[in-house]
Amino acid sequence: MAPVNWFRPPADGDPGTLNACYEALDIHVVRGRADDVAATVEGQDLTFARLLTEVAACGGVLRAFGVGLGDRVVVSELSPENRIVVPLAVARVGALAAYDNTVGAAGKVRVDATGFGVDGDEVSWDVAMRAGRTDPAGCADVPGDAVMATHGDDVLTVLAAVGASDDHKPATPAGATLVEVGGVRFWSFDTP
Repeated sequence: MAPVNWFRPPADGDPGTLNACYEALDIHVVRGRADDVAATVEGQDLTFARLLTEVAACGGVLRAFGVGLGDRVVVSELSPENRIVVPLAVARVGALAAYDNTVGAAGKVRVDATGFGVDGDEVSWDVAMRAGRTDPAGCADVPGDAVMATHGDDVLTVLAAVGASDDHKPATPAGATLVEVGGVRFWSFDTP
């Protein structure tokens, strides 16, 4: 199991708190790796600092729409870079990324290639991200036993994503790719 930067360590039945986004991005920037490559998307290198800026802005948008700890965000049809940004932003605010549009996956907010959908209103990606950059989201304290993402019956827990569970490699649902940023593994779906 990988070491975890707990916000509050587990003790006496308390699962403790942590944040997968903090593990993937923030800790690397804090430790002086801001200009190191965190991921390469379609031949373009993305640094920890750039990803942190985009993820925090996207998290700010989600938070502005009322998304918080344990809320579901329905995610589909994202551009390649946003397949990294959105799941980390959802994790940053402590929400759950639901990668399907079934009734059971209904969420407070829907995020796709066109932007953000809330209660029938659509906000374009560019407009939302400009607003998010004015008030970027910090990392929420997420219970250690929380779920980070779902796809049908498949579940990715926060501890599995950060490599601190008994499962050394999280299961990958059909149609998904397991992506790693800063030691955190999460799902990316190339098609809806």
